[in-house]
Amino acid sequence: MPRMLHPFFLILLLLWGATPWQQGHALYSDLPEMGDTTGNLLSREEEQRIGAEFMRNVRQNLTLLDDPEIDGYLQDLGGRLVSHSDRAGGDFTFFIVQDPRINAFAAPGGYIGVNSGLILSTESESELAAVLAHEIAHVTQRHLARASEAASRMNLPMTAAILAAIILGGQDPDLTQAAITAAVAGSTQQMINFTRSNEKEADRVGIRLLSQAGFDPVAMPSFFRKMLPSDRLYRDVLPDFLKTHPVTLERISDSENRAAQLKKGSTRKSNRYLLTRAKLKVLLSGSPRQAMDYFGERDGEAAKYGYALALNRAGRYQEARRIIRDLLERNPATMAYQLALARIEADAGRVEPALEIYRRNLRLYPLDATLTIEYSTTLLQAGQAAEARQQLHRYLAAREASPRIYRLLAQAEKTAGFPVASFRAMAEYYYLEGLTLEALRQLRHALAVQGISRYDSAAIKARMRQLREQAALEAGSRREKQGPR
Repeated sequence: MPRMLHPFFLILLLLWGATPWQQGHALYSDLPEMGDTTGNLLSREEEQRIGAEFMRNVRQNLTLLDDPEIDGYLQDLGGRLVSHSDRAGGDFTFFIVQDPRINAFAAPGGYIGVNSGLILSTESESELAAVLAHEIAHVTQRHLARASEAASRMNLPMTAAILAAIILGGQDPDLTQAAITAAVAGSTQQMINFTRSNEKEADRVGIRLLSQAGFDPVAMPSFFRKMLPSDRLYRDVLPDFLKTHPVTLERISDSENRAAQLKKGSTRKSNRYLLTRAKLKVLLSGSPRQAMDYFGERDGEAAKYGYALALNRAGRYQEARRIIRDLLERNPATMAYQLALARIEADAGRVEPALEIYRRNLRLYPLDATLTIEYSTTLLQAGQAAEARQQLHRYLAAREASPRIYRLLAQAEKTAGFPVASFRAMAEYYYLEGLTLEALRQLRHALAVQGISRYDSAAIKARMRQLREQAALEAGSRREKQGPR
């Protein structure tokens, strides 16, 4: 007897078999309108659980930019927009995928990814905010919950893996193929195409968020228009962003009319935005020399900052220090310059001056993620593991940890002489990275440590039971994705 496809697979087949709605959208005529409440949407809690599992898939399959300062900027920018939404105070996670293509995507639970190529393609903070506002709107209007509601009866890892395959299809075709081979073999469309009403509603809500947050609402239609090739010969060579967010001239015109009716925010180029783009450019350059050549031909504070970072990467610490100190004299409160000087001092082997810069700023911002990570990293570099351990525990007591925090904590615990705690921290690191079996292996190492306390042993065994259940679900998901043999 042939195996029946799960209803969610059937929906995928419908969506993936369709042509983009720019060419024909009759398929969507039978889908419920946004006001239709006949279906049972996923609860907020289910969205959050699926989103967290989705994020584990992301970390396992894509390369995320690992820079706390740039991550912090994106989180702050996104948070400013979210604060004006109907989910103000809700948890959103913004992250950067290290990919030169121009794209962005959202997942249930408020997880929003932006490709590094998109950030570098923007020309103002309002343009970057426009992309984030559009993705935030997809979450707040529950478009993703509606798209994934049919998957509510699937086990959590399977649902998250399938969502990852759809949403990330444009990022990694191999991931898409592996995830749903049995259901969509031969398909060429690799993303969810939101309905016309979804996209127009995301435009409308996103434009309002832009205006209310003090950005220029015209930035959204202008960025979309900039993405459209002007030459008909190149119409089939669309940026990934337009493949996953289909845009027509009619839709751009509609959003321009909406934007014109709203209060126009600041059009000036935010200094923090410019500095973030400069740092990103340095990090993604093929070599320090390439970055130095790029910034050496440009003027302005951001160019000087980028040039100094490139000099530091090249080991030319004295020149880099001189430029950053000059920038600090003009703008002593700019955190990017403070962090840059501390890194230069640490890289040059002047650890104590670097630590003093971090301590001074931590007194002002004691739970800042970037300062915590950079300070703890430098403390470990200086052989001061005990202080690094205390700093990380203070942070963890108040904030949710990222994989990098757990990895640093594992190193600090090990160096400070706490092997059980080190294995436990590494287990959480691997779990967040989507490597459940490796997380279990770390906990087995922890149980094998001589002299382990009863309390630690009981806590580790309880966590292992949770992870074994997770591993079993993931194994079942893999078998289901592979289909009948």
